Formats: sequence, structure tokens, C-alpha cells
Amino acid sequence: MKREHIVSVNQSLCIGCGLCRDDCPTMTIRMEEDVAVVTTQSCIKCGHCQAICPQGAVSLSGFDEAPELITPAMHVNADALLGQLKARRSVRRFTQREIAPETIRQIIEAGRYTPTGTNKQGVSYTVLMQNIANYEAVGIKLFRGLKRVIDLLYSGFRSIEIDDHFLFKNAKAVIVIKGADVVDGALAASSMELMAQSLGLGVFYSGFFAMITRFSGKLRRRLGIRRGEKAITTLVLGYPAVEYQRTAQRETANVLFD
Repeated sequence: MKREHIVSVNQSLCIGCGLCRDDCPTMTIRMEEDVAVVTTQSCIKCGHCQAICPQGAVSLSGFDEAPELITPAMHVNADALLGQLKARRSVRRFTQREIAPETIRQIIEAGRYTPTGTNKQGVSYTVLMQNIANYEAVGIKLFRGLKRVIDLLYSGFRSIEIDDHFLFKNAKAVIVIKGADVVDGALAASSMELMAQSLGLGVFYSGFFAMITRFSGKLRRRLGIRRGEKAITTLVLGYPAVEYQRTAQRETANVLFD
């Protein structure tokens, strides 16, 4: 994490229930004379202690907003969620309708609240809107130079024409998800795609653009990719110009129960 965060307990509010101690994954809280005590600040600052305290006695400093009370409205209907996952399609045909900044903010929020390993919170984002064409032009030039090699690896790719909009498909926004941990970035991207769908947007992953950034220091600098990081994936966003009528079939899950 970028900032320092201090865990503290308001002992006048603590009722000694021990819930924070029992739920702490790093065992850095103990009970002394029926009051919770933080033993070290070297924990992962996951916020479990704050989230579980019935009295609001535990706090973490250094954040821009206060924690929210969890309400029944925050829980998603399981059938509706599964239905959304079944109905999703990679959309590559978009209308010219603009995407509001507030919509982009909501999508980023979905990524921000996605869990990260050891609570690193090391995922960051570059949003392309006004200058999409400039980034795509650089990417297309590189991609055309790599196509011969890609054709050898992906036989089904040989007949595809690389036009000037191959990477972003005339979309209205692109979000490049960056970080050092591929799993953290991929999880964030998945949450962001679900949020984008719920806001009426179509999405596809431009894996080729993420790949191209590995070959271009210029692109990495412009995208704000720091040493030790990579472009993990790229979400291409727009209001869909197509409407799918049914779900796509999937093979039966390969599951081992032991």
C-alpha cells in the first residue's frame, strides 16, 4: 500500500467481546483485561478487526473515506448474478454514445474493492478516452510487425485483417489494468467487467494490446507502468451496437470432489 495506516482501538468503546482478535488473520490483536490491544502495526491492514467490531471501537487511519455499514441491499441475488455471467459476451461493436466520467468512476471502484493478495492493493489503472486513437496507432504499428510470428502461434488468426481500429474497435473508453501481481490485476478486471455490464456497457479484453506494451518502452511510460509492473489486461468499453438473444453453450465443468 502507498500510505501508512495505523490500527487503533478506542478502549472506552471496546466491550471485550474478542471478535476482532478471533477474526484477525495475522493474530496481531490480543485481549488484556477484557480490552482489545493491537500488538504491532506490521499486520496487513486488511480491516477485518474494524469490519467485525459491533461497537465501532476499531479504526484505521490514512484512508480518504470512512467505512460503510453493510446493509441487506449490498447483497446480490445469486440467480441474477449467475444469469449475468451466463449472458455476458465479448462486445466488439459499439455505438458512438459517450461514456460519462461517473460511469468510469464506478467501474474503477469495482476494481479498487476487489481483494488483493496480502492486501497489497497494488493494482492501478490508466483510463484512455480523449487520446485513444494515439495509443491505438502506436499499438497497431507494433502489432503489424509482430503478426507474422503471431500467425505461427495462432493458426486461426491468419485470415484476420489488421485495420486501424483492430485493437480498440472504435470504443469510447479503454482501461489498462496495471500491477506487479497478475492474479490481483485479473481479479480486479473481472469485477470491473461485471460492473460495466451492470451499467449497460459492452466490454472485451484486448489481450493483444497488453502484450504489445511489453515491446514498447514508449507505451509503458505513457501508460504510467513502473519498473516491476506490467499491463496485466486491457478493458475496452462502449455501449453495445449489438444485442445478443441467448447464452453461449459451455462444456460441462471438470470437477474433482475428494
